[in-house]
Amino acid sequence: MNKKPVWLIGIGAAIVFLIFFVTRNNQPKSTLTDNQTTQVNNQTQNKSMNVGDDVCTEFSKEWVASVIGKTIVKTDKLDSSGTHVCQYYTDDRNFITLRLNNLSVENQKKGQVALGRTITTNEKIKMEHFVVMQSEKVINEIILILDPNRFIAVDRTSTKAASEEELVNFASQVGSRISNNENVAVIEPTKKSENTVPLPQETDIARTFFNLIGEHKPSDAVMMMTPINTNDDSTKQAWGVQFNAFESMSVKSIEASMQEDWTETVHTYKVILNVQMKPEAANVVPMPNYGWDNGENYRWITLEKINNKWMIGGIATGP
Repeated sequence: MNKKPVWLIGIGAAIVFLIFFVTRNNQPKSTLTDNQTTQVNNQTQNKSMNVGDDVCTEFSKEWVASVIGKTIVKTDKLDSSGTHVCQYYTDDRNFITLRLNNLSVENQKKGQVALGRTITTNEKIKMEHFVVMQSEKVINEIILILDPNRFIAVDRTSTKAASEEELVNFASQVGSRISNNENVAVIEPTKKSENTVPLPQETDIARTFFNLIGEHKPSDAVMMMTPINTNDDSTKQAWGVQFNAFESMSVKSIEASMQEDWTETVHTYKVILNVQMKPEAANVVPMPNYGWDNGENYRWITLEKINNKWMIGGIATGP
């Protein structure tokens, strides 16, 4: 039997090793585990869905005008704790609004459903969102979801500012701008709240009412009031003017009050609010600031059940 020289076997082994070494080093290197890669991808995706707190800067009046095809005569910037608003006026009275909130998206949905509104979506808006319908053909607001606890809402005051179609098109363009990362700021996603216990329905109604005022949506707050408070246009307008006089409003606490006097259709709650009035409200006659103080205020709010629906019956300074 012929035996191959030992030196020939050694050369063959060396060639095999060299081929293995070259092939291995030519392969693309990965320094991330599968979990790390997933985390990086998620972070990249989240960081592309951001809007800074200065909404008027993020979406300039020139950009808004180009999108809606109407002149924006002025903007009004309104900021309070957790809420950042820019109002874009198409004339002296009518405007559309972009409102940024650091609030639970799910709770926002629940609050709208509690008001008897319908939640839907629109295929023209590619970003994750939902549309709140206050009637079959009237949009109340469009919520564009940034993360579970941060969203930007497209609101309007009347159809004179924007029609239903114009509002959807505007929301679609805002969503595209955000999705394409064309905004100024980079904001890390907010942390999900650990509090998952739902509040009682009546407390939700009271909180939503005051939150609407704080979010500069006076007409929506008025809609939550009983018919006796809104039985004619002049009364509704008076409430709307008063609610529009708040620079900011936030709820500190809500608790049941005078429960011994409760009936099946009338309940009272004590509410502690932090309030900041607009400077011009100090000149209101005969009651400057409509009786509110800048800072902490105590109010007793009465809820009345009408047609099996809880509504705001009254707001008092004492029980």
